[in-house]
Amino acid sequence: MAAVAAVLLIGGFAMFLGLSSGQAPNPSAVPTPASSPPAAALTSTGYVPFFPPRTHQGQGPALLRIDPTTGQGLITLTHAGSANFVVTTVDAAGAELDLVNATGHYEGTRLIGSDNSQIIALRIQADGAWTATTKPLLDAQVWNGPTIQGQGDQVLRLDRPIGRHTPARASHPSKGVFIVHVIGDSTELQIDADDAFSGEFLLKTGTTFVDIHADGPWTLSRN
Repeated sequence: MAAVAAVLLIGGFAMFLGLSSGQAPNPSAVPTPASSPPAAALTSTGYVPFFPPRTHQGQGPALLRIDPTTGQGLITLTHAGSANFVVTTVDAAGAELDLVNATGHYEGTRLIGSDNSQIIALRIQADGAWTATTKPLLDAQVWNGPTIQGQGDQVLRLDRPIGRHTPARASHPSKGVFIVHVIGDSTELQIDADDAFSGEFLLKTGTTFVDIHADGPWTLSRN
């Protein structure tokens, strides 16, 4: 199922320190060129969650510390191993929330974070090389035409917010999970399938993002 942001009290930083024992050596950080955040992304305080983008890389299991961040953004993950690849967020209270649970090779983008908790680390279970890139929401892939195709997990940003309820179609020919949420003023589940899927869903008024959790290739289309 798609990850749902946990509503948790911020605190208990000491619990986080206890999580780091017995882990592999710290992964390395790869600088990502920074640019100025788009004006549309700035909050009233000038704060943009997960800006600038940061890329980290490592091998095998790790507890990856990140800059403490409140708010929602994106994380793009890759894994080159053959066994389980499991990634969870760790908040300041020590609570964990699933992001990815896959086997073998993985490449995808998931939503990360919430306005109600502070993410301070990622716990990574892996048997191969991996990368993790955090970035702001406005870096999401743009859906700016009638049809868009992709593979696996992805977050799409509409080229402009939906002005009125708009029917759309989705197809996912592979067996496995296919879950679609539309995100605007709220988040709403539109598709929840565990097999091949072909059918309609609704881009509701105000939809700005579409969150896709899929095991195979998919196609979305709109008028």
